[in-house]
Amino acid sequence: EEETDMRRGKGTYKKVMHAMDLLKERNLGFGFSTCYHNKNTEVVGSDEYVDLMIEKGCSFGWYFTYIPLGKDAVMDLLVTPEQRKYMYHNVRRLREEKPIFLMDFWNDGEFIGGCIAGGRHYLHINANGDVEPCAFIHYSNVNINDASLLDALKSPIFMQYKQNQPFNENHLRPCPLLDNPNKLKAMVHDSNAASTQPLDAEDVDSLTDKCQDISKQWGETADELWAASGKAK
Repeated sequence: EEETDMRRGKGTYKKVMHAMDLLKERNLGFGFSTCYHNKNTEVVGSDEYVDLMIEKGCSFGWYFTYIPLGKDAVMDLLVTPEQRKYMYHNVRRLREEKPIFLMDFWNDGEFIGGCIAGGRHYLHINANGDVEPCAFIHYSNVNINDASLLDALKSPIFMQYKQNQPFNENHLRPCPLLDNPNKLKAMVHDSNAASTQPLDAEDVDSLTDKCQDISKQWGETADELWAASGKAK
């Protein structure tokens, strides 16, 4: 509760738990979506947390890691390589041991050949209609109100994704922002895509520069895990 309300506002945790109770009472299928960061990873990745989600009625769960979007993003919330490694091992163990299907949007890249965004299997349309490669990548060339979905998929930023995927041969480093920031920087510049963030149009150089250190740190750990998995070429 403390970890949830810290980021989402006081009372949020209890409201979510109540919503789950209502869904369970009505026999409706649902799951949970959890962002793990520096202050909560060991809590939300624990057996106790997953057992609670199962008890509440969840049949699946999505894990996402914190991304420092926005000019005022709190960098201290980025997970450490050790925490991301913890989630890598623990989610796989929990999938084997618990009656719930768990997915990690970052650490499960090995199962789908790296990044799925940019129209490869997925894209994002924000509230203003901007067609973005990913919910975490706020750059676009087109708006769905002015173009068809097919036109959007052919737009410069989406073509850059198509030409550059996968962004790393190590699929435990799938993301063009958090894991390969120079890739995103080059794609946005080459496509002349504009920022779609409504409050602060963060330029791609500033955004990717923030991720350089953590990408290098995770890269060392990820390469060790990739080699140990036997999938490294």
